Amino acid sequence: MNVEAPRILVIEDDPDICDLLASVLRREGFSVQVAMDGQSALELIAHNDFDVLVTDIGLPPPIDGVEIVRRARKCFPSLKSLFVSGKGEYRWDDPKLDDFVSKPFNTREIVGCVWELLSRRHSANC
Repeated sequence: MNVEAPRILVIEDDPDICDLLASVLRREGFSVQVAMDGQSALELIAHNDFDVLVTDIGLPPPIDGVEIVRRARKCFPSLKSLFVSGKGEYRWDDPKLDDFVSKPFNTREIVGCVWELLSRRHSANC
């Protein structure tokens, strides 16, 4: 039986952090793509079926991480997201779909949060 790896999009404008996140998640067995800005992320989302977005909140204008998730959920309402930021905690829209990790982060925390998000069930009727 061939089980497809969960698909993750990492959205991070710092190349070192982006590479770190992608490599850690790939080692965990995830299928990972990366985007360095909001527009590139939205283009990837439009053409791929991701299970989780791991996004920096503070991306350069004009599209930050929160706006990426809001736009993506117009087409994919059950898309899950892990917000990452070094500027305090973010109050996410849906505790069943969203989580938050502050920078600096422990890579084990990132992996654990992604697995936790994947395990959560979401119903559009809740």
